[in-house]
Amino acid sequence: MDILDSKIISVLPNADSSAEYLSTPAVHKKLEMIESAAPVIKTVQRRLEKLQLEGFVEMEKRGAAWYWRKGAGAGGMAGKSGAIMTREEALALHMLRSFTSRQIPTLVAEALSDLFKVAEKRLEVAVTEDERRYRRWADKVAVEHSGFALRYPAIDAEIFAIVSQALFHERKLEIVYRPRSNVTNDKCKVILPLGLVEVGGLVYLIGGTEGRPNPTMYRLDRLARVKMMLESFSYPRSFKLDDYVKQQRQFDFMVEGEVTLKLRFLNGAGDHLLEAPFAADQDARQNGDGLEVQGTVLLSQRLRWWLRSFGPYVEVIGPRSLRAEFAQEALALAKIYQH
Repeated sequence: MDILDSKIISVLPNADSSAEYLSTPAVHKKLEMIESAAPVIKTVQRRLEKLQLEGFVEMEKRGAAWYWRKGAGAGGMAGKSGAIMTREEALALHMLRSFTSRQIPTLVAEALSDLFKVAEKRLEVAVTEDERRYRRWADKVAVEHSGFALRYPAIDAEIFAIVSQALFHERKLEIVYRPRSNVTNDKCKVILPLGLVEVGGLVYLIGGTEGRPNPTMYRLDRLARVKMMLESFSYPRSFKLDDYVKQQRQFDFMVEGEVTLKLRFLNGAGDHLLEAPFAADQDARQNGDGLEVQGTVLLSQRLRWWLRSFGPYVEVIGPRSLRAEFAQEALALAKIYQH
């Protein structure tokens, strides 16, 4: 494939438009207008036939004449790159689409849907054994997430698009938000969109409110209605999303400050921490039949959820207040299961 294929596609009408197909001589004439050394009609015809086999163009036969237009999904960026897309690039796009399991990448990828279609067609057309290997490779790689799979609420694609546009253009956003405590709410409020964050399968809009110093988190799936306003706002220089997420630890939920966490794991439950430490200053050592680990962390609800996931295979040694808290929980849990 060379750049001529891309130029041929560029002069063809789109499949989803009302434009008529172009005959081979008409395609050749358009090429002459953009290419000083345009190939002869027979060469154009051969290239069109080849592109049809690869799924990039569609053909309609009228008597002895052949008429052409772009194939479905070969417009825009796809039209510019489809004809010169290598099988390596098509495979990379296929894998990207297959492994985009998080909500934000999935929603953003909708803008590339035509490009994904072209990549799929590129892989489907396999003549030689080497070409067929690319198709089979896609079936030889898988990704599985370690956590228990929950079915998170889906986000309306239209709402995501409007929120994204308001965020990009720094325009005020009018929303109707329905938290769990008020699922019938119909009151509108105006916020300043500052960022989008995905945490554990849920997507949050970080929104500021004029006159208030601290932003608020809004679950995107709980937005009933959104409207981008004509009024713009000045993005606050003092706000840094990365700092909000990583330094202020807003998504750790109810952060209580730094503590030195001391744990004892049994039955190999904490062995993965030897390769993936929970703290920069983590120290770990084997003591008898258990693994003792300690490090500096932020005490939060998220930390508690993580510790509870190990059940009876982790003992909280310190801090003392957290140990006492888990001891009370263990007693309460034991009472539940006594009967």
